[in-house]
Amino acid sequence: MQLLAAGAVVLSGCSRNSSHPFHISYHPVGICRAYETPDGRISAGTSKGFAVFKIGSVDNTEGDDGVIFAVERLFVNQSPPRIVAGSLNRHFVHADPRFARALGFLPIPEIPLAKGERRDVNSIVFIPVNLTDPAGGASANQLSLELAYDTGYGDKGDQENVNKGVSFTITGPAGPKWEVVENCAELTFE
Repeated sequence: MQLLAAGAVVLSGCSRNSSHPFHISYHPVGICRAYETPDGRISAGTSKGFAVFKIGSVDNTEGDDGVIFAVERLFVNQSPPRIVAGSLNRHFVHADPRFARALGFLPIPEIPLAKGERRDVNSIVFIPVNLTDPAGGASANQLSLELAYDTGYGDKGDQENVNKGVSFTITGPAGPKWEVVENCAELTFE
């Protein structure tokens, strides 16, 4: 196992071959404003919410090398369309394991995958997002809430490589309408 981790690529931009992409399947679940933990209620804050995604599987069956899926590199970009390529409003997965546990799921660990390997994940992640456009727009539905993956080197958010060598399959309905609920336990996780 140590050899796999030592030789694996962490989905970094220059090392992934985009003709043999690493696949991530997911389902957009909805947006909630708060969730309960044994330590008390966790709230997203005023005009904020938690965008919730269910990660179905990670798939390296077409890959030429081993990879490591690092869930904390998943993000949504809420930048206005004219500057969407920038990192102004990239919101990354929040790694607090209490969220998944509070909703009956296991937190997603870093997942090393050998060449040709696929794994079912079937767990959830959440990303704190703004529910209003900073320019005064009304709802998160007007902003992109599709997952992206930061494949650059160094600290997340500082790279220009986004989705290089990574492809996504959305397993839910096309163009889902983002439901906003008060309590995350009210969301449907199918």
